[in-house]
Amino acid sequence: MKRLPIIPTILVAAGVAVMIGLGVWQLQRAQWKEGLIRELEGSNQYRTMSFACTMDGKPEVRAGRSAEGESGYRYLMPCASRRQDGDQVQVQEGLIDIGWSKRPDLLPSVRLTRTFTGTYAAGEASSRQILVLDEPLPPLEKSGLASPADLPNNHMLYAMQWFFFALAAAVIYVLALRRRRRELPERS
Repeated sequence: MKRLPIIPTILVAAGVAVMIGLGVWQLQRAQWKEGLIRELEGSNQYRTMSFACTMDGKPEVRAGRSAEGESGYRYLMPCASRRQDGDQVQVQEGLIDIGWSKRPDLLPSVRLTRTFTGTYAAGEASSRQILVLDEPLPPLEKSGLASPADLPNNHMLYAMQWFFFALAAAVIYVLALRRRRRELPERS
């Protein structure tokens, strides 16, 4: 009787289990993302806001779209707005999208203090608010507003991919075992 190789079998079984676990995790993320998109579609996702703050430094440059839908780069600057409310000082932090460009190196630094007015897009995938300026800083153009349709939801595809990898690993291992059994001489 030919014995099953223990260590390779354990390793392949562990790998298949991990891949199945990743597939299940992606299914859970797909449900979470669908809920997030439904929530954003049902919310009042755009509102006008103003921040009075100082900007001083190099902008963060991210891929993004212009107001016309053209691909390029968004320029973001951190902004902390301080407000005196009686004896308390309230600080509100956020990111300001100061504009869009085709070039990632168009605006090397920003230094100015003023009140910035723009549209806060609740659909932004960020832990901080992003205010898209109504009037971008020159020489930048206006950035496009995010919408729930911009949120990618590829998790079902990722789940199928992980399940396929698990199946492929199991099939390859079974085929390798069958080949090994044919090649090994029978013990008496």
